[in-house]
Amino acid sequence: MRDPTTMQGAAFLNPPQDRAAVNSRAWRAAEIPSVNGHGTARALARIYGALARGGEIDGVEILNSETIARATVEEAAGPERLFLGAVPMRFGLGFVLSDDTHRYARLSPNRRAFGHAGGGGSLGMADPDLKIGCGFTMNEMHAGVVSAGATPTVLIDAFYEALGYGVSA
Repeated sequence: MRDPTTMQGAAFLNPPQDRAAVNSRAWRAAEIPSVNGHGTARALARIYGALARGGEIDGVEILNSETIARATVEEAAGPERLFLGAVPMRFGLGFVLSDDTHRYARLSPNRRAFGHAGGGGSLGMADPDLKIGCGFTMNEMHAGVVSAGATPTVLIDAFYEALGYGVSA
């Protein structure tokens, strides 16, 4: 990922991202679509929880249910080679769709769950079957998508275990 001549480097190094830059005031103040969203795990879970229940927060529609339905229809599936090697993944329009064929692709025991990982290992997930959302963020950004290791996956498993839904390894 540090080599701009590789597919991973080209995807992640535009704009250039190093630990000092991504943790700076200037970076946090910049508006860079799909790169530097900032929020708490609670806020991320609240947004995804709203998406799991039709798309409304406190009477404000953030996405309508028809858009959510369209965005969560499988558009592509297969081995995702950019970040995780050859992990089988399913994608909708803007969201990763849960897939129980591999631990890192499973967002939920429910196949209709959707969400997305973020830089450094953050994760947001909506489960429309249970009408819940979950969010995981870090205190400080580290380079790399999976630098948080298996933490998001372990937390999702613990989340469902606490709700009484076993998740197979």
